[in-house]
Amino acid sequence: MSAFLGPIHYWLYNKIQLQEDLTTAILEKDSDLSARLDSLCGRVERRPLEEVIDSSNIHGWLQEQIMIAEHRFATAVTTLLANGTTDLEALKSIAKAFGSTKPIQAEVAPDAFKALQDMLLDGMPCDHVNQILTQDTEKIEWKQTTDLHSPHWEKIGGDSSNYYALRAAFVSGILKESGFVFAQDGANCLLYRA
Repeated sequence: MSAFLGPIHYWLYNKIQLQEDLTTAILEKDSDLSARLDSLCGRVERRPLEEVIDSSNIHGWLQEQIMIAEHRFATAVTTLLANGTTDLEALKSIAKAFGSTKPIQAEVAPDAFKALQDMLLDGMPCDHVNQILTQDTEKIEWKQTTDLHSPHWEKIGGDSSNYYALRAAFVSGILKESGFVFAQDGANCLLYRA
């Protein structure tokens, strides 16, 4: 990454913000947990990027914000499920409803894929998490080369399958009006016209 703020930094920061917005939506189930998350996991910075970023360490600062956002989401979901405040189906409903507030419009599958990549937090751009296998106007298949999310869940004794279930629900909400459907089987992902 460069030593000055550019579009890629704002793009990544917006994805961090979106994940924190989803965490906040889920935390409406337990306002006490919301307050405790700051001490348990740290706080995702919410002010404009140019006001808060460490310009001498842009890459490191953004990486730290990703780690905090991932840890907060994993801790919030795992705690809510463990203490019986809610169940996974209710959280999936919240994630889907939240996703539907961020609808995408796309004529072709590659555009829908790009729109998803503009929202989903899959590490740093240099991580190259998603490798496209095949694509045409109707569908796009890709493989997640690295699972960057599960370690955050494992660290706290959570189940990373909950992450992927909530992510799928969130994506379902995003795609609701697009005419495209998302499916995932392990590391293999498919986005296709319904």
